[in-house]
Amino acid sequence: MSFRISRLLPVLLLALIANLSPAHAQNSYYFPTAQQFDAKVPSPQQFLGYDIGSHYTRHDQLVAYFNELARLSDRVKVEVIGQSYERRPLLLVTISSARNHARGAQIAAQRQALVDPAQPAPGDDAPAVVWLGYSVHGNETSSGEAAMLTAYYLAANQDAETIRWLDESVVVIDPAQNPDGRDRAASWHNGWGSRPPSADPADKEHVEPFPSGRVNHYFTDLNRDWLALAQADSWPKVAQFHRWYPNIQIDFHEMGKDSTYYFEPSPKSMESPLLPKSSYAANQWLARFHAQALDALGSLYYTGENFDNFSPIYGSTYPDFHGAVGVTVEQASSRGLVQESVNGPLHFNFTIRNQVATGLASVQGAVEDRTRLFALQKEFFRSALKQAAAYPVHDWVFGDVADATLTHRLLAVLLQHRIEVHALARDVEVDGKRFQAGSAYVVPARQPQFRLAHSIFEFTPPVKGDVFYSGTSYAVAPAYGLRYAGSRGALPSGAQVDTVPTAQGGINGGRAGFAYVADARDFGSYRLLGGLLRDGVRVRTAHQPFTAATAAGEVSFGHGAVVIPVVGQTLDADALQAKVLARAQEAGVTVHALASGRAASGIDLGSDNVRVLRAPTIALVMGEGVSATEIGSAWFALDTSLGLPSTKLDPAQLATADLSRYTSIVLSGGTYGTVNDAGVAALKRWIAAGGSLVVYGGGARWAIDKGLAEAKLREGDKKDDAERLDFGTVRDVFALGRVSGNILSADIDPTHPLGFGVQQRRIWVNKEGGLVFEPVKNAFLNVVTIDREPVVNGYLSDANRARVAGSSYLQVVPTGNGNVVLFADDPAHRKYWHGTERLLLNALLQSNHLSTPRQRGE
Repeated sequence: MSFRISRLLPVLLLALIANLSPAHAQNSYYFPTAQQFDAKVPSPQQFLGYDIGSHYTRHDQLVAYFNELARLSDRVKVEVIGQSYERRPLLLVTISSARNHARGAQIAAQRQALVDPAQPAPGDDAPAVVWLGYSVHGNETSSGEAAMLTAYYLAANQDAETIRWLDESVVVIDPAQNPDGRDRAASWHNGWGSRPPSADPADKEHVEPFPSGRVNHYFTDLNRDWLALAQADSWPKVAQFHRWYPNIQIDFHEMGKDSTYYFEPSPKSMESPLLPKSSYAANQWLARFHAQALDALGSLYYTGENFDNFSPIYGSTYPDFHGAVGVTVEQASSRGLVQESVNGPLHFNFTIRNQVATGLASVQGAVEDRTRLFALQKEFFRSALKQAAAYPVHDWVFGDVADATLTHRLLAVLLQHRIEVHALARDVEVDGKRFQAGSAYVVPARQPQFRLAHSIFEFTPPVKGDVFYSGTSYAVAPAYGLRYAGSRGALPSGAQVDTVPTAQGGINGGRAGFAYVADARDFGSYRLLGGLLRDGVRVRTAHQPFTAATAAGEVSFGHGAVVIPVVGQTLDADALQAKVLARAQEAGVTVHALASGRAASGIDLGSDNVRVLRAPTIALVMGEGVSATEIGSAWFALDTSLGLPSTKLDPAQLATADLSRYTSIVLSGGTYGTVNDAGVAALKRWIAAGGSLVVYGGGARWAIDKGLAEAKLREGDKKDDAERLDFGTVRDVFALGRVSGNILSADIDPTHPLGFGVQQRRIWVNKEGGLVFEPVKNAFLNVVTIDREPVVNGYLSDANRARVAGSSYLQVVPTGNGNVVLFADDPAHRKYWHGTERLLLNALLQSNHLSTPRQRGE
């Protein structure tokens, strides 16, 4: 060795040690027990160039790291299963032994056999499947960082225990269920982070603005979308779930900074009566592994006190309805690099470490309890058949010949959930409702997916009043506003359906000589209207029914039928036909070409009751204080159901924006403290001049308080005498009085423009909050009224039931030349309540036709 090299060697060694020490320190912190890692597999810190927990990792960096793991390790495979609304890739990462990856087809067959009651349980050679789902709420950011560290541990660790885990399990990681929200949160925290960081809870780093990173692009809480599948982000994830049918599924969350760490089991009172007790007992098995992992770190935790475990809408309960052990874990959130808490300074890296620990403990639990988990899942589906055989409903039937759009949409949801569906073989009548072959479908109750099918078609099993975390009703079919029923006897079933029919939109009768007409009962008619209005086509709607001669014979059209006259258009006849055809095909609806304006019965097409539809210009008020999820539902409805753009205004802009350009303004739930007196005055002038203000929830209460609408709220009973209550019961007492999300029966006036397209007077509405309206004096303008003895799905206290009975859910208050439309609750709730979303769309389209019409000659 030369003198020069010998002099440089200590320097090189020091540099090497300096380079390795931070990585070693990071590994020692996150993995406290001594481990040996494969040097060719980089840690997240080595790849990204910063300590995990010192910076918020962007989604593109997270994707790059997982791709690097897959490139360097034969234990890791990465698939792009879809993309978010903002076009970020949705990843699914599988980590297992090279041997298991090589026999993927065999394992896939084992997974499908496991959920087939007729097949035996898998043998000793079958691996368990653990699904680790991160960042469904994008600003619960510790989980996304933990996903990288957990994957690194499994990809690089060389100890015998990890090798055994990988041989006996497949670990499926969804590293970012909500990448749009995660990047929104990461950008905020990184943009406002200080060096050194501020622990002050009031610092901007810890206080995210509207809409926060919790929600996706359309402000949806994706953790409540597993059953309804209202968002495109959810579909590929659920498809992959049914590929893998995990034995254990962990959904990683965060909660308030002053809490500790939560994992299941949940309270017994929050368990679903639909599920076998063995499913909940399994939470106890897994809990011991989580407790051991957090005990080893000295981290505080608790179990069994809160969070629902009976609704399949969540990422931790959807697997429960498939025989898996689904678990919510909740880590107190630093919402920044460090924040003061009652437990002392809460550091980001500490929150990450706890999530890593429970994730790895879940893998350990799956391996240790593998045989028991297989038996649990196998028996779950066998017991589902026994439960279905004893259930009074033999088959469910749904479908509407007049609304192929929503019929096919519900069919698609059922098929995505792997629920067995058959074509209806011949026309039937069930519960007074007529179902026609070719447009209706039969769902047998006696199938392995009985419990999930029950969740879609039936009301929630009776639940006792308790501390519910969220809504107590979740049935999907009532929300669609579709015709459906349960039959005690077997219905005539045809072939099993595996795909959704292609929408057959077009023109019946070729080029119209007089007008084109479409039925408003098909939900696709809104998409048709939106497209035509964007094209500048002049459209009318029928405010009375009529029957017209068409190429298919006489066809009856109800209230709200779309009428496109040939005369008075800016397009010639051929160009108009081309536009109508293109929009009909896009919307999947049939448009009838009419040669005459004379009706076979009912009003003629030149009647004053066929009114010009004003092209709407709509503003959605969104910003601080506004409920992001509620206003997001309106935004989503306008983008997808109607296909019209909307202007997004901050509440403070109401005082300065030119409101005259808008036909409608929407205020959802929330508070509007940033709207000053000038903003209120501007709204009053705008309504008086002909504007239509659509309000619901907290927005409706604010509008009434500010004198924008002369409506009256129905308050609850007030007790004069002070009541003595035990301090320790305060949470339970308040919860019992809360309206926790219910489905209520109501009566709708289908002849009012807000009710156009609705076929029956009975309608189901969602009641999410405590706002209750007294009916308005003008009896024609109480459009939807809760039944005086309402059917209630979910828990509703006797006092709240009495208060809401006979109240107005939807009413119109004329003001000057305009009006205020008041909904008691969000009509497009969670983006799948299409039955009442229809009423919101009508409010925006028919905004200048909502008051009692003047008589001819007035």
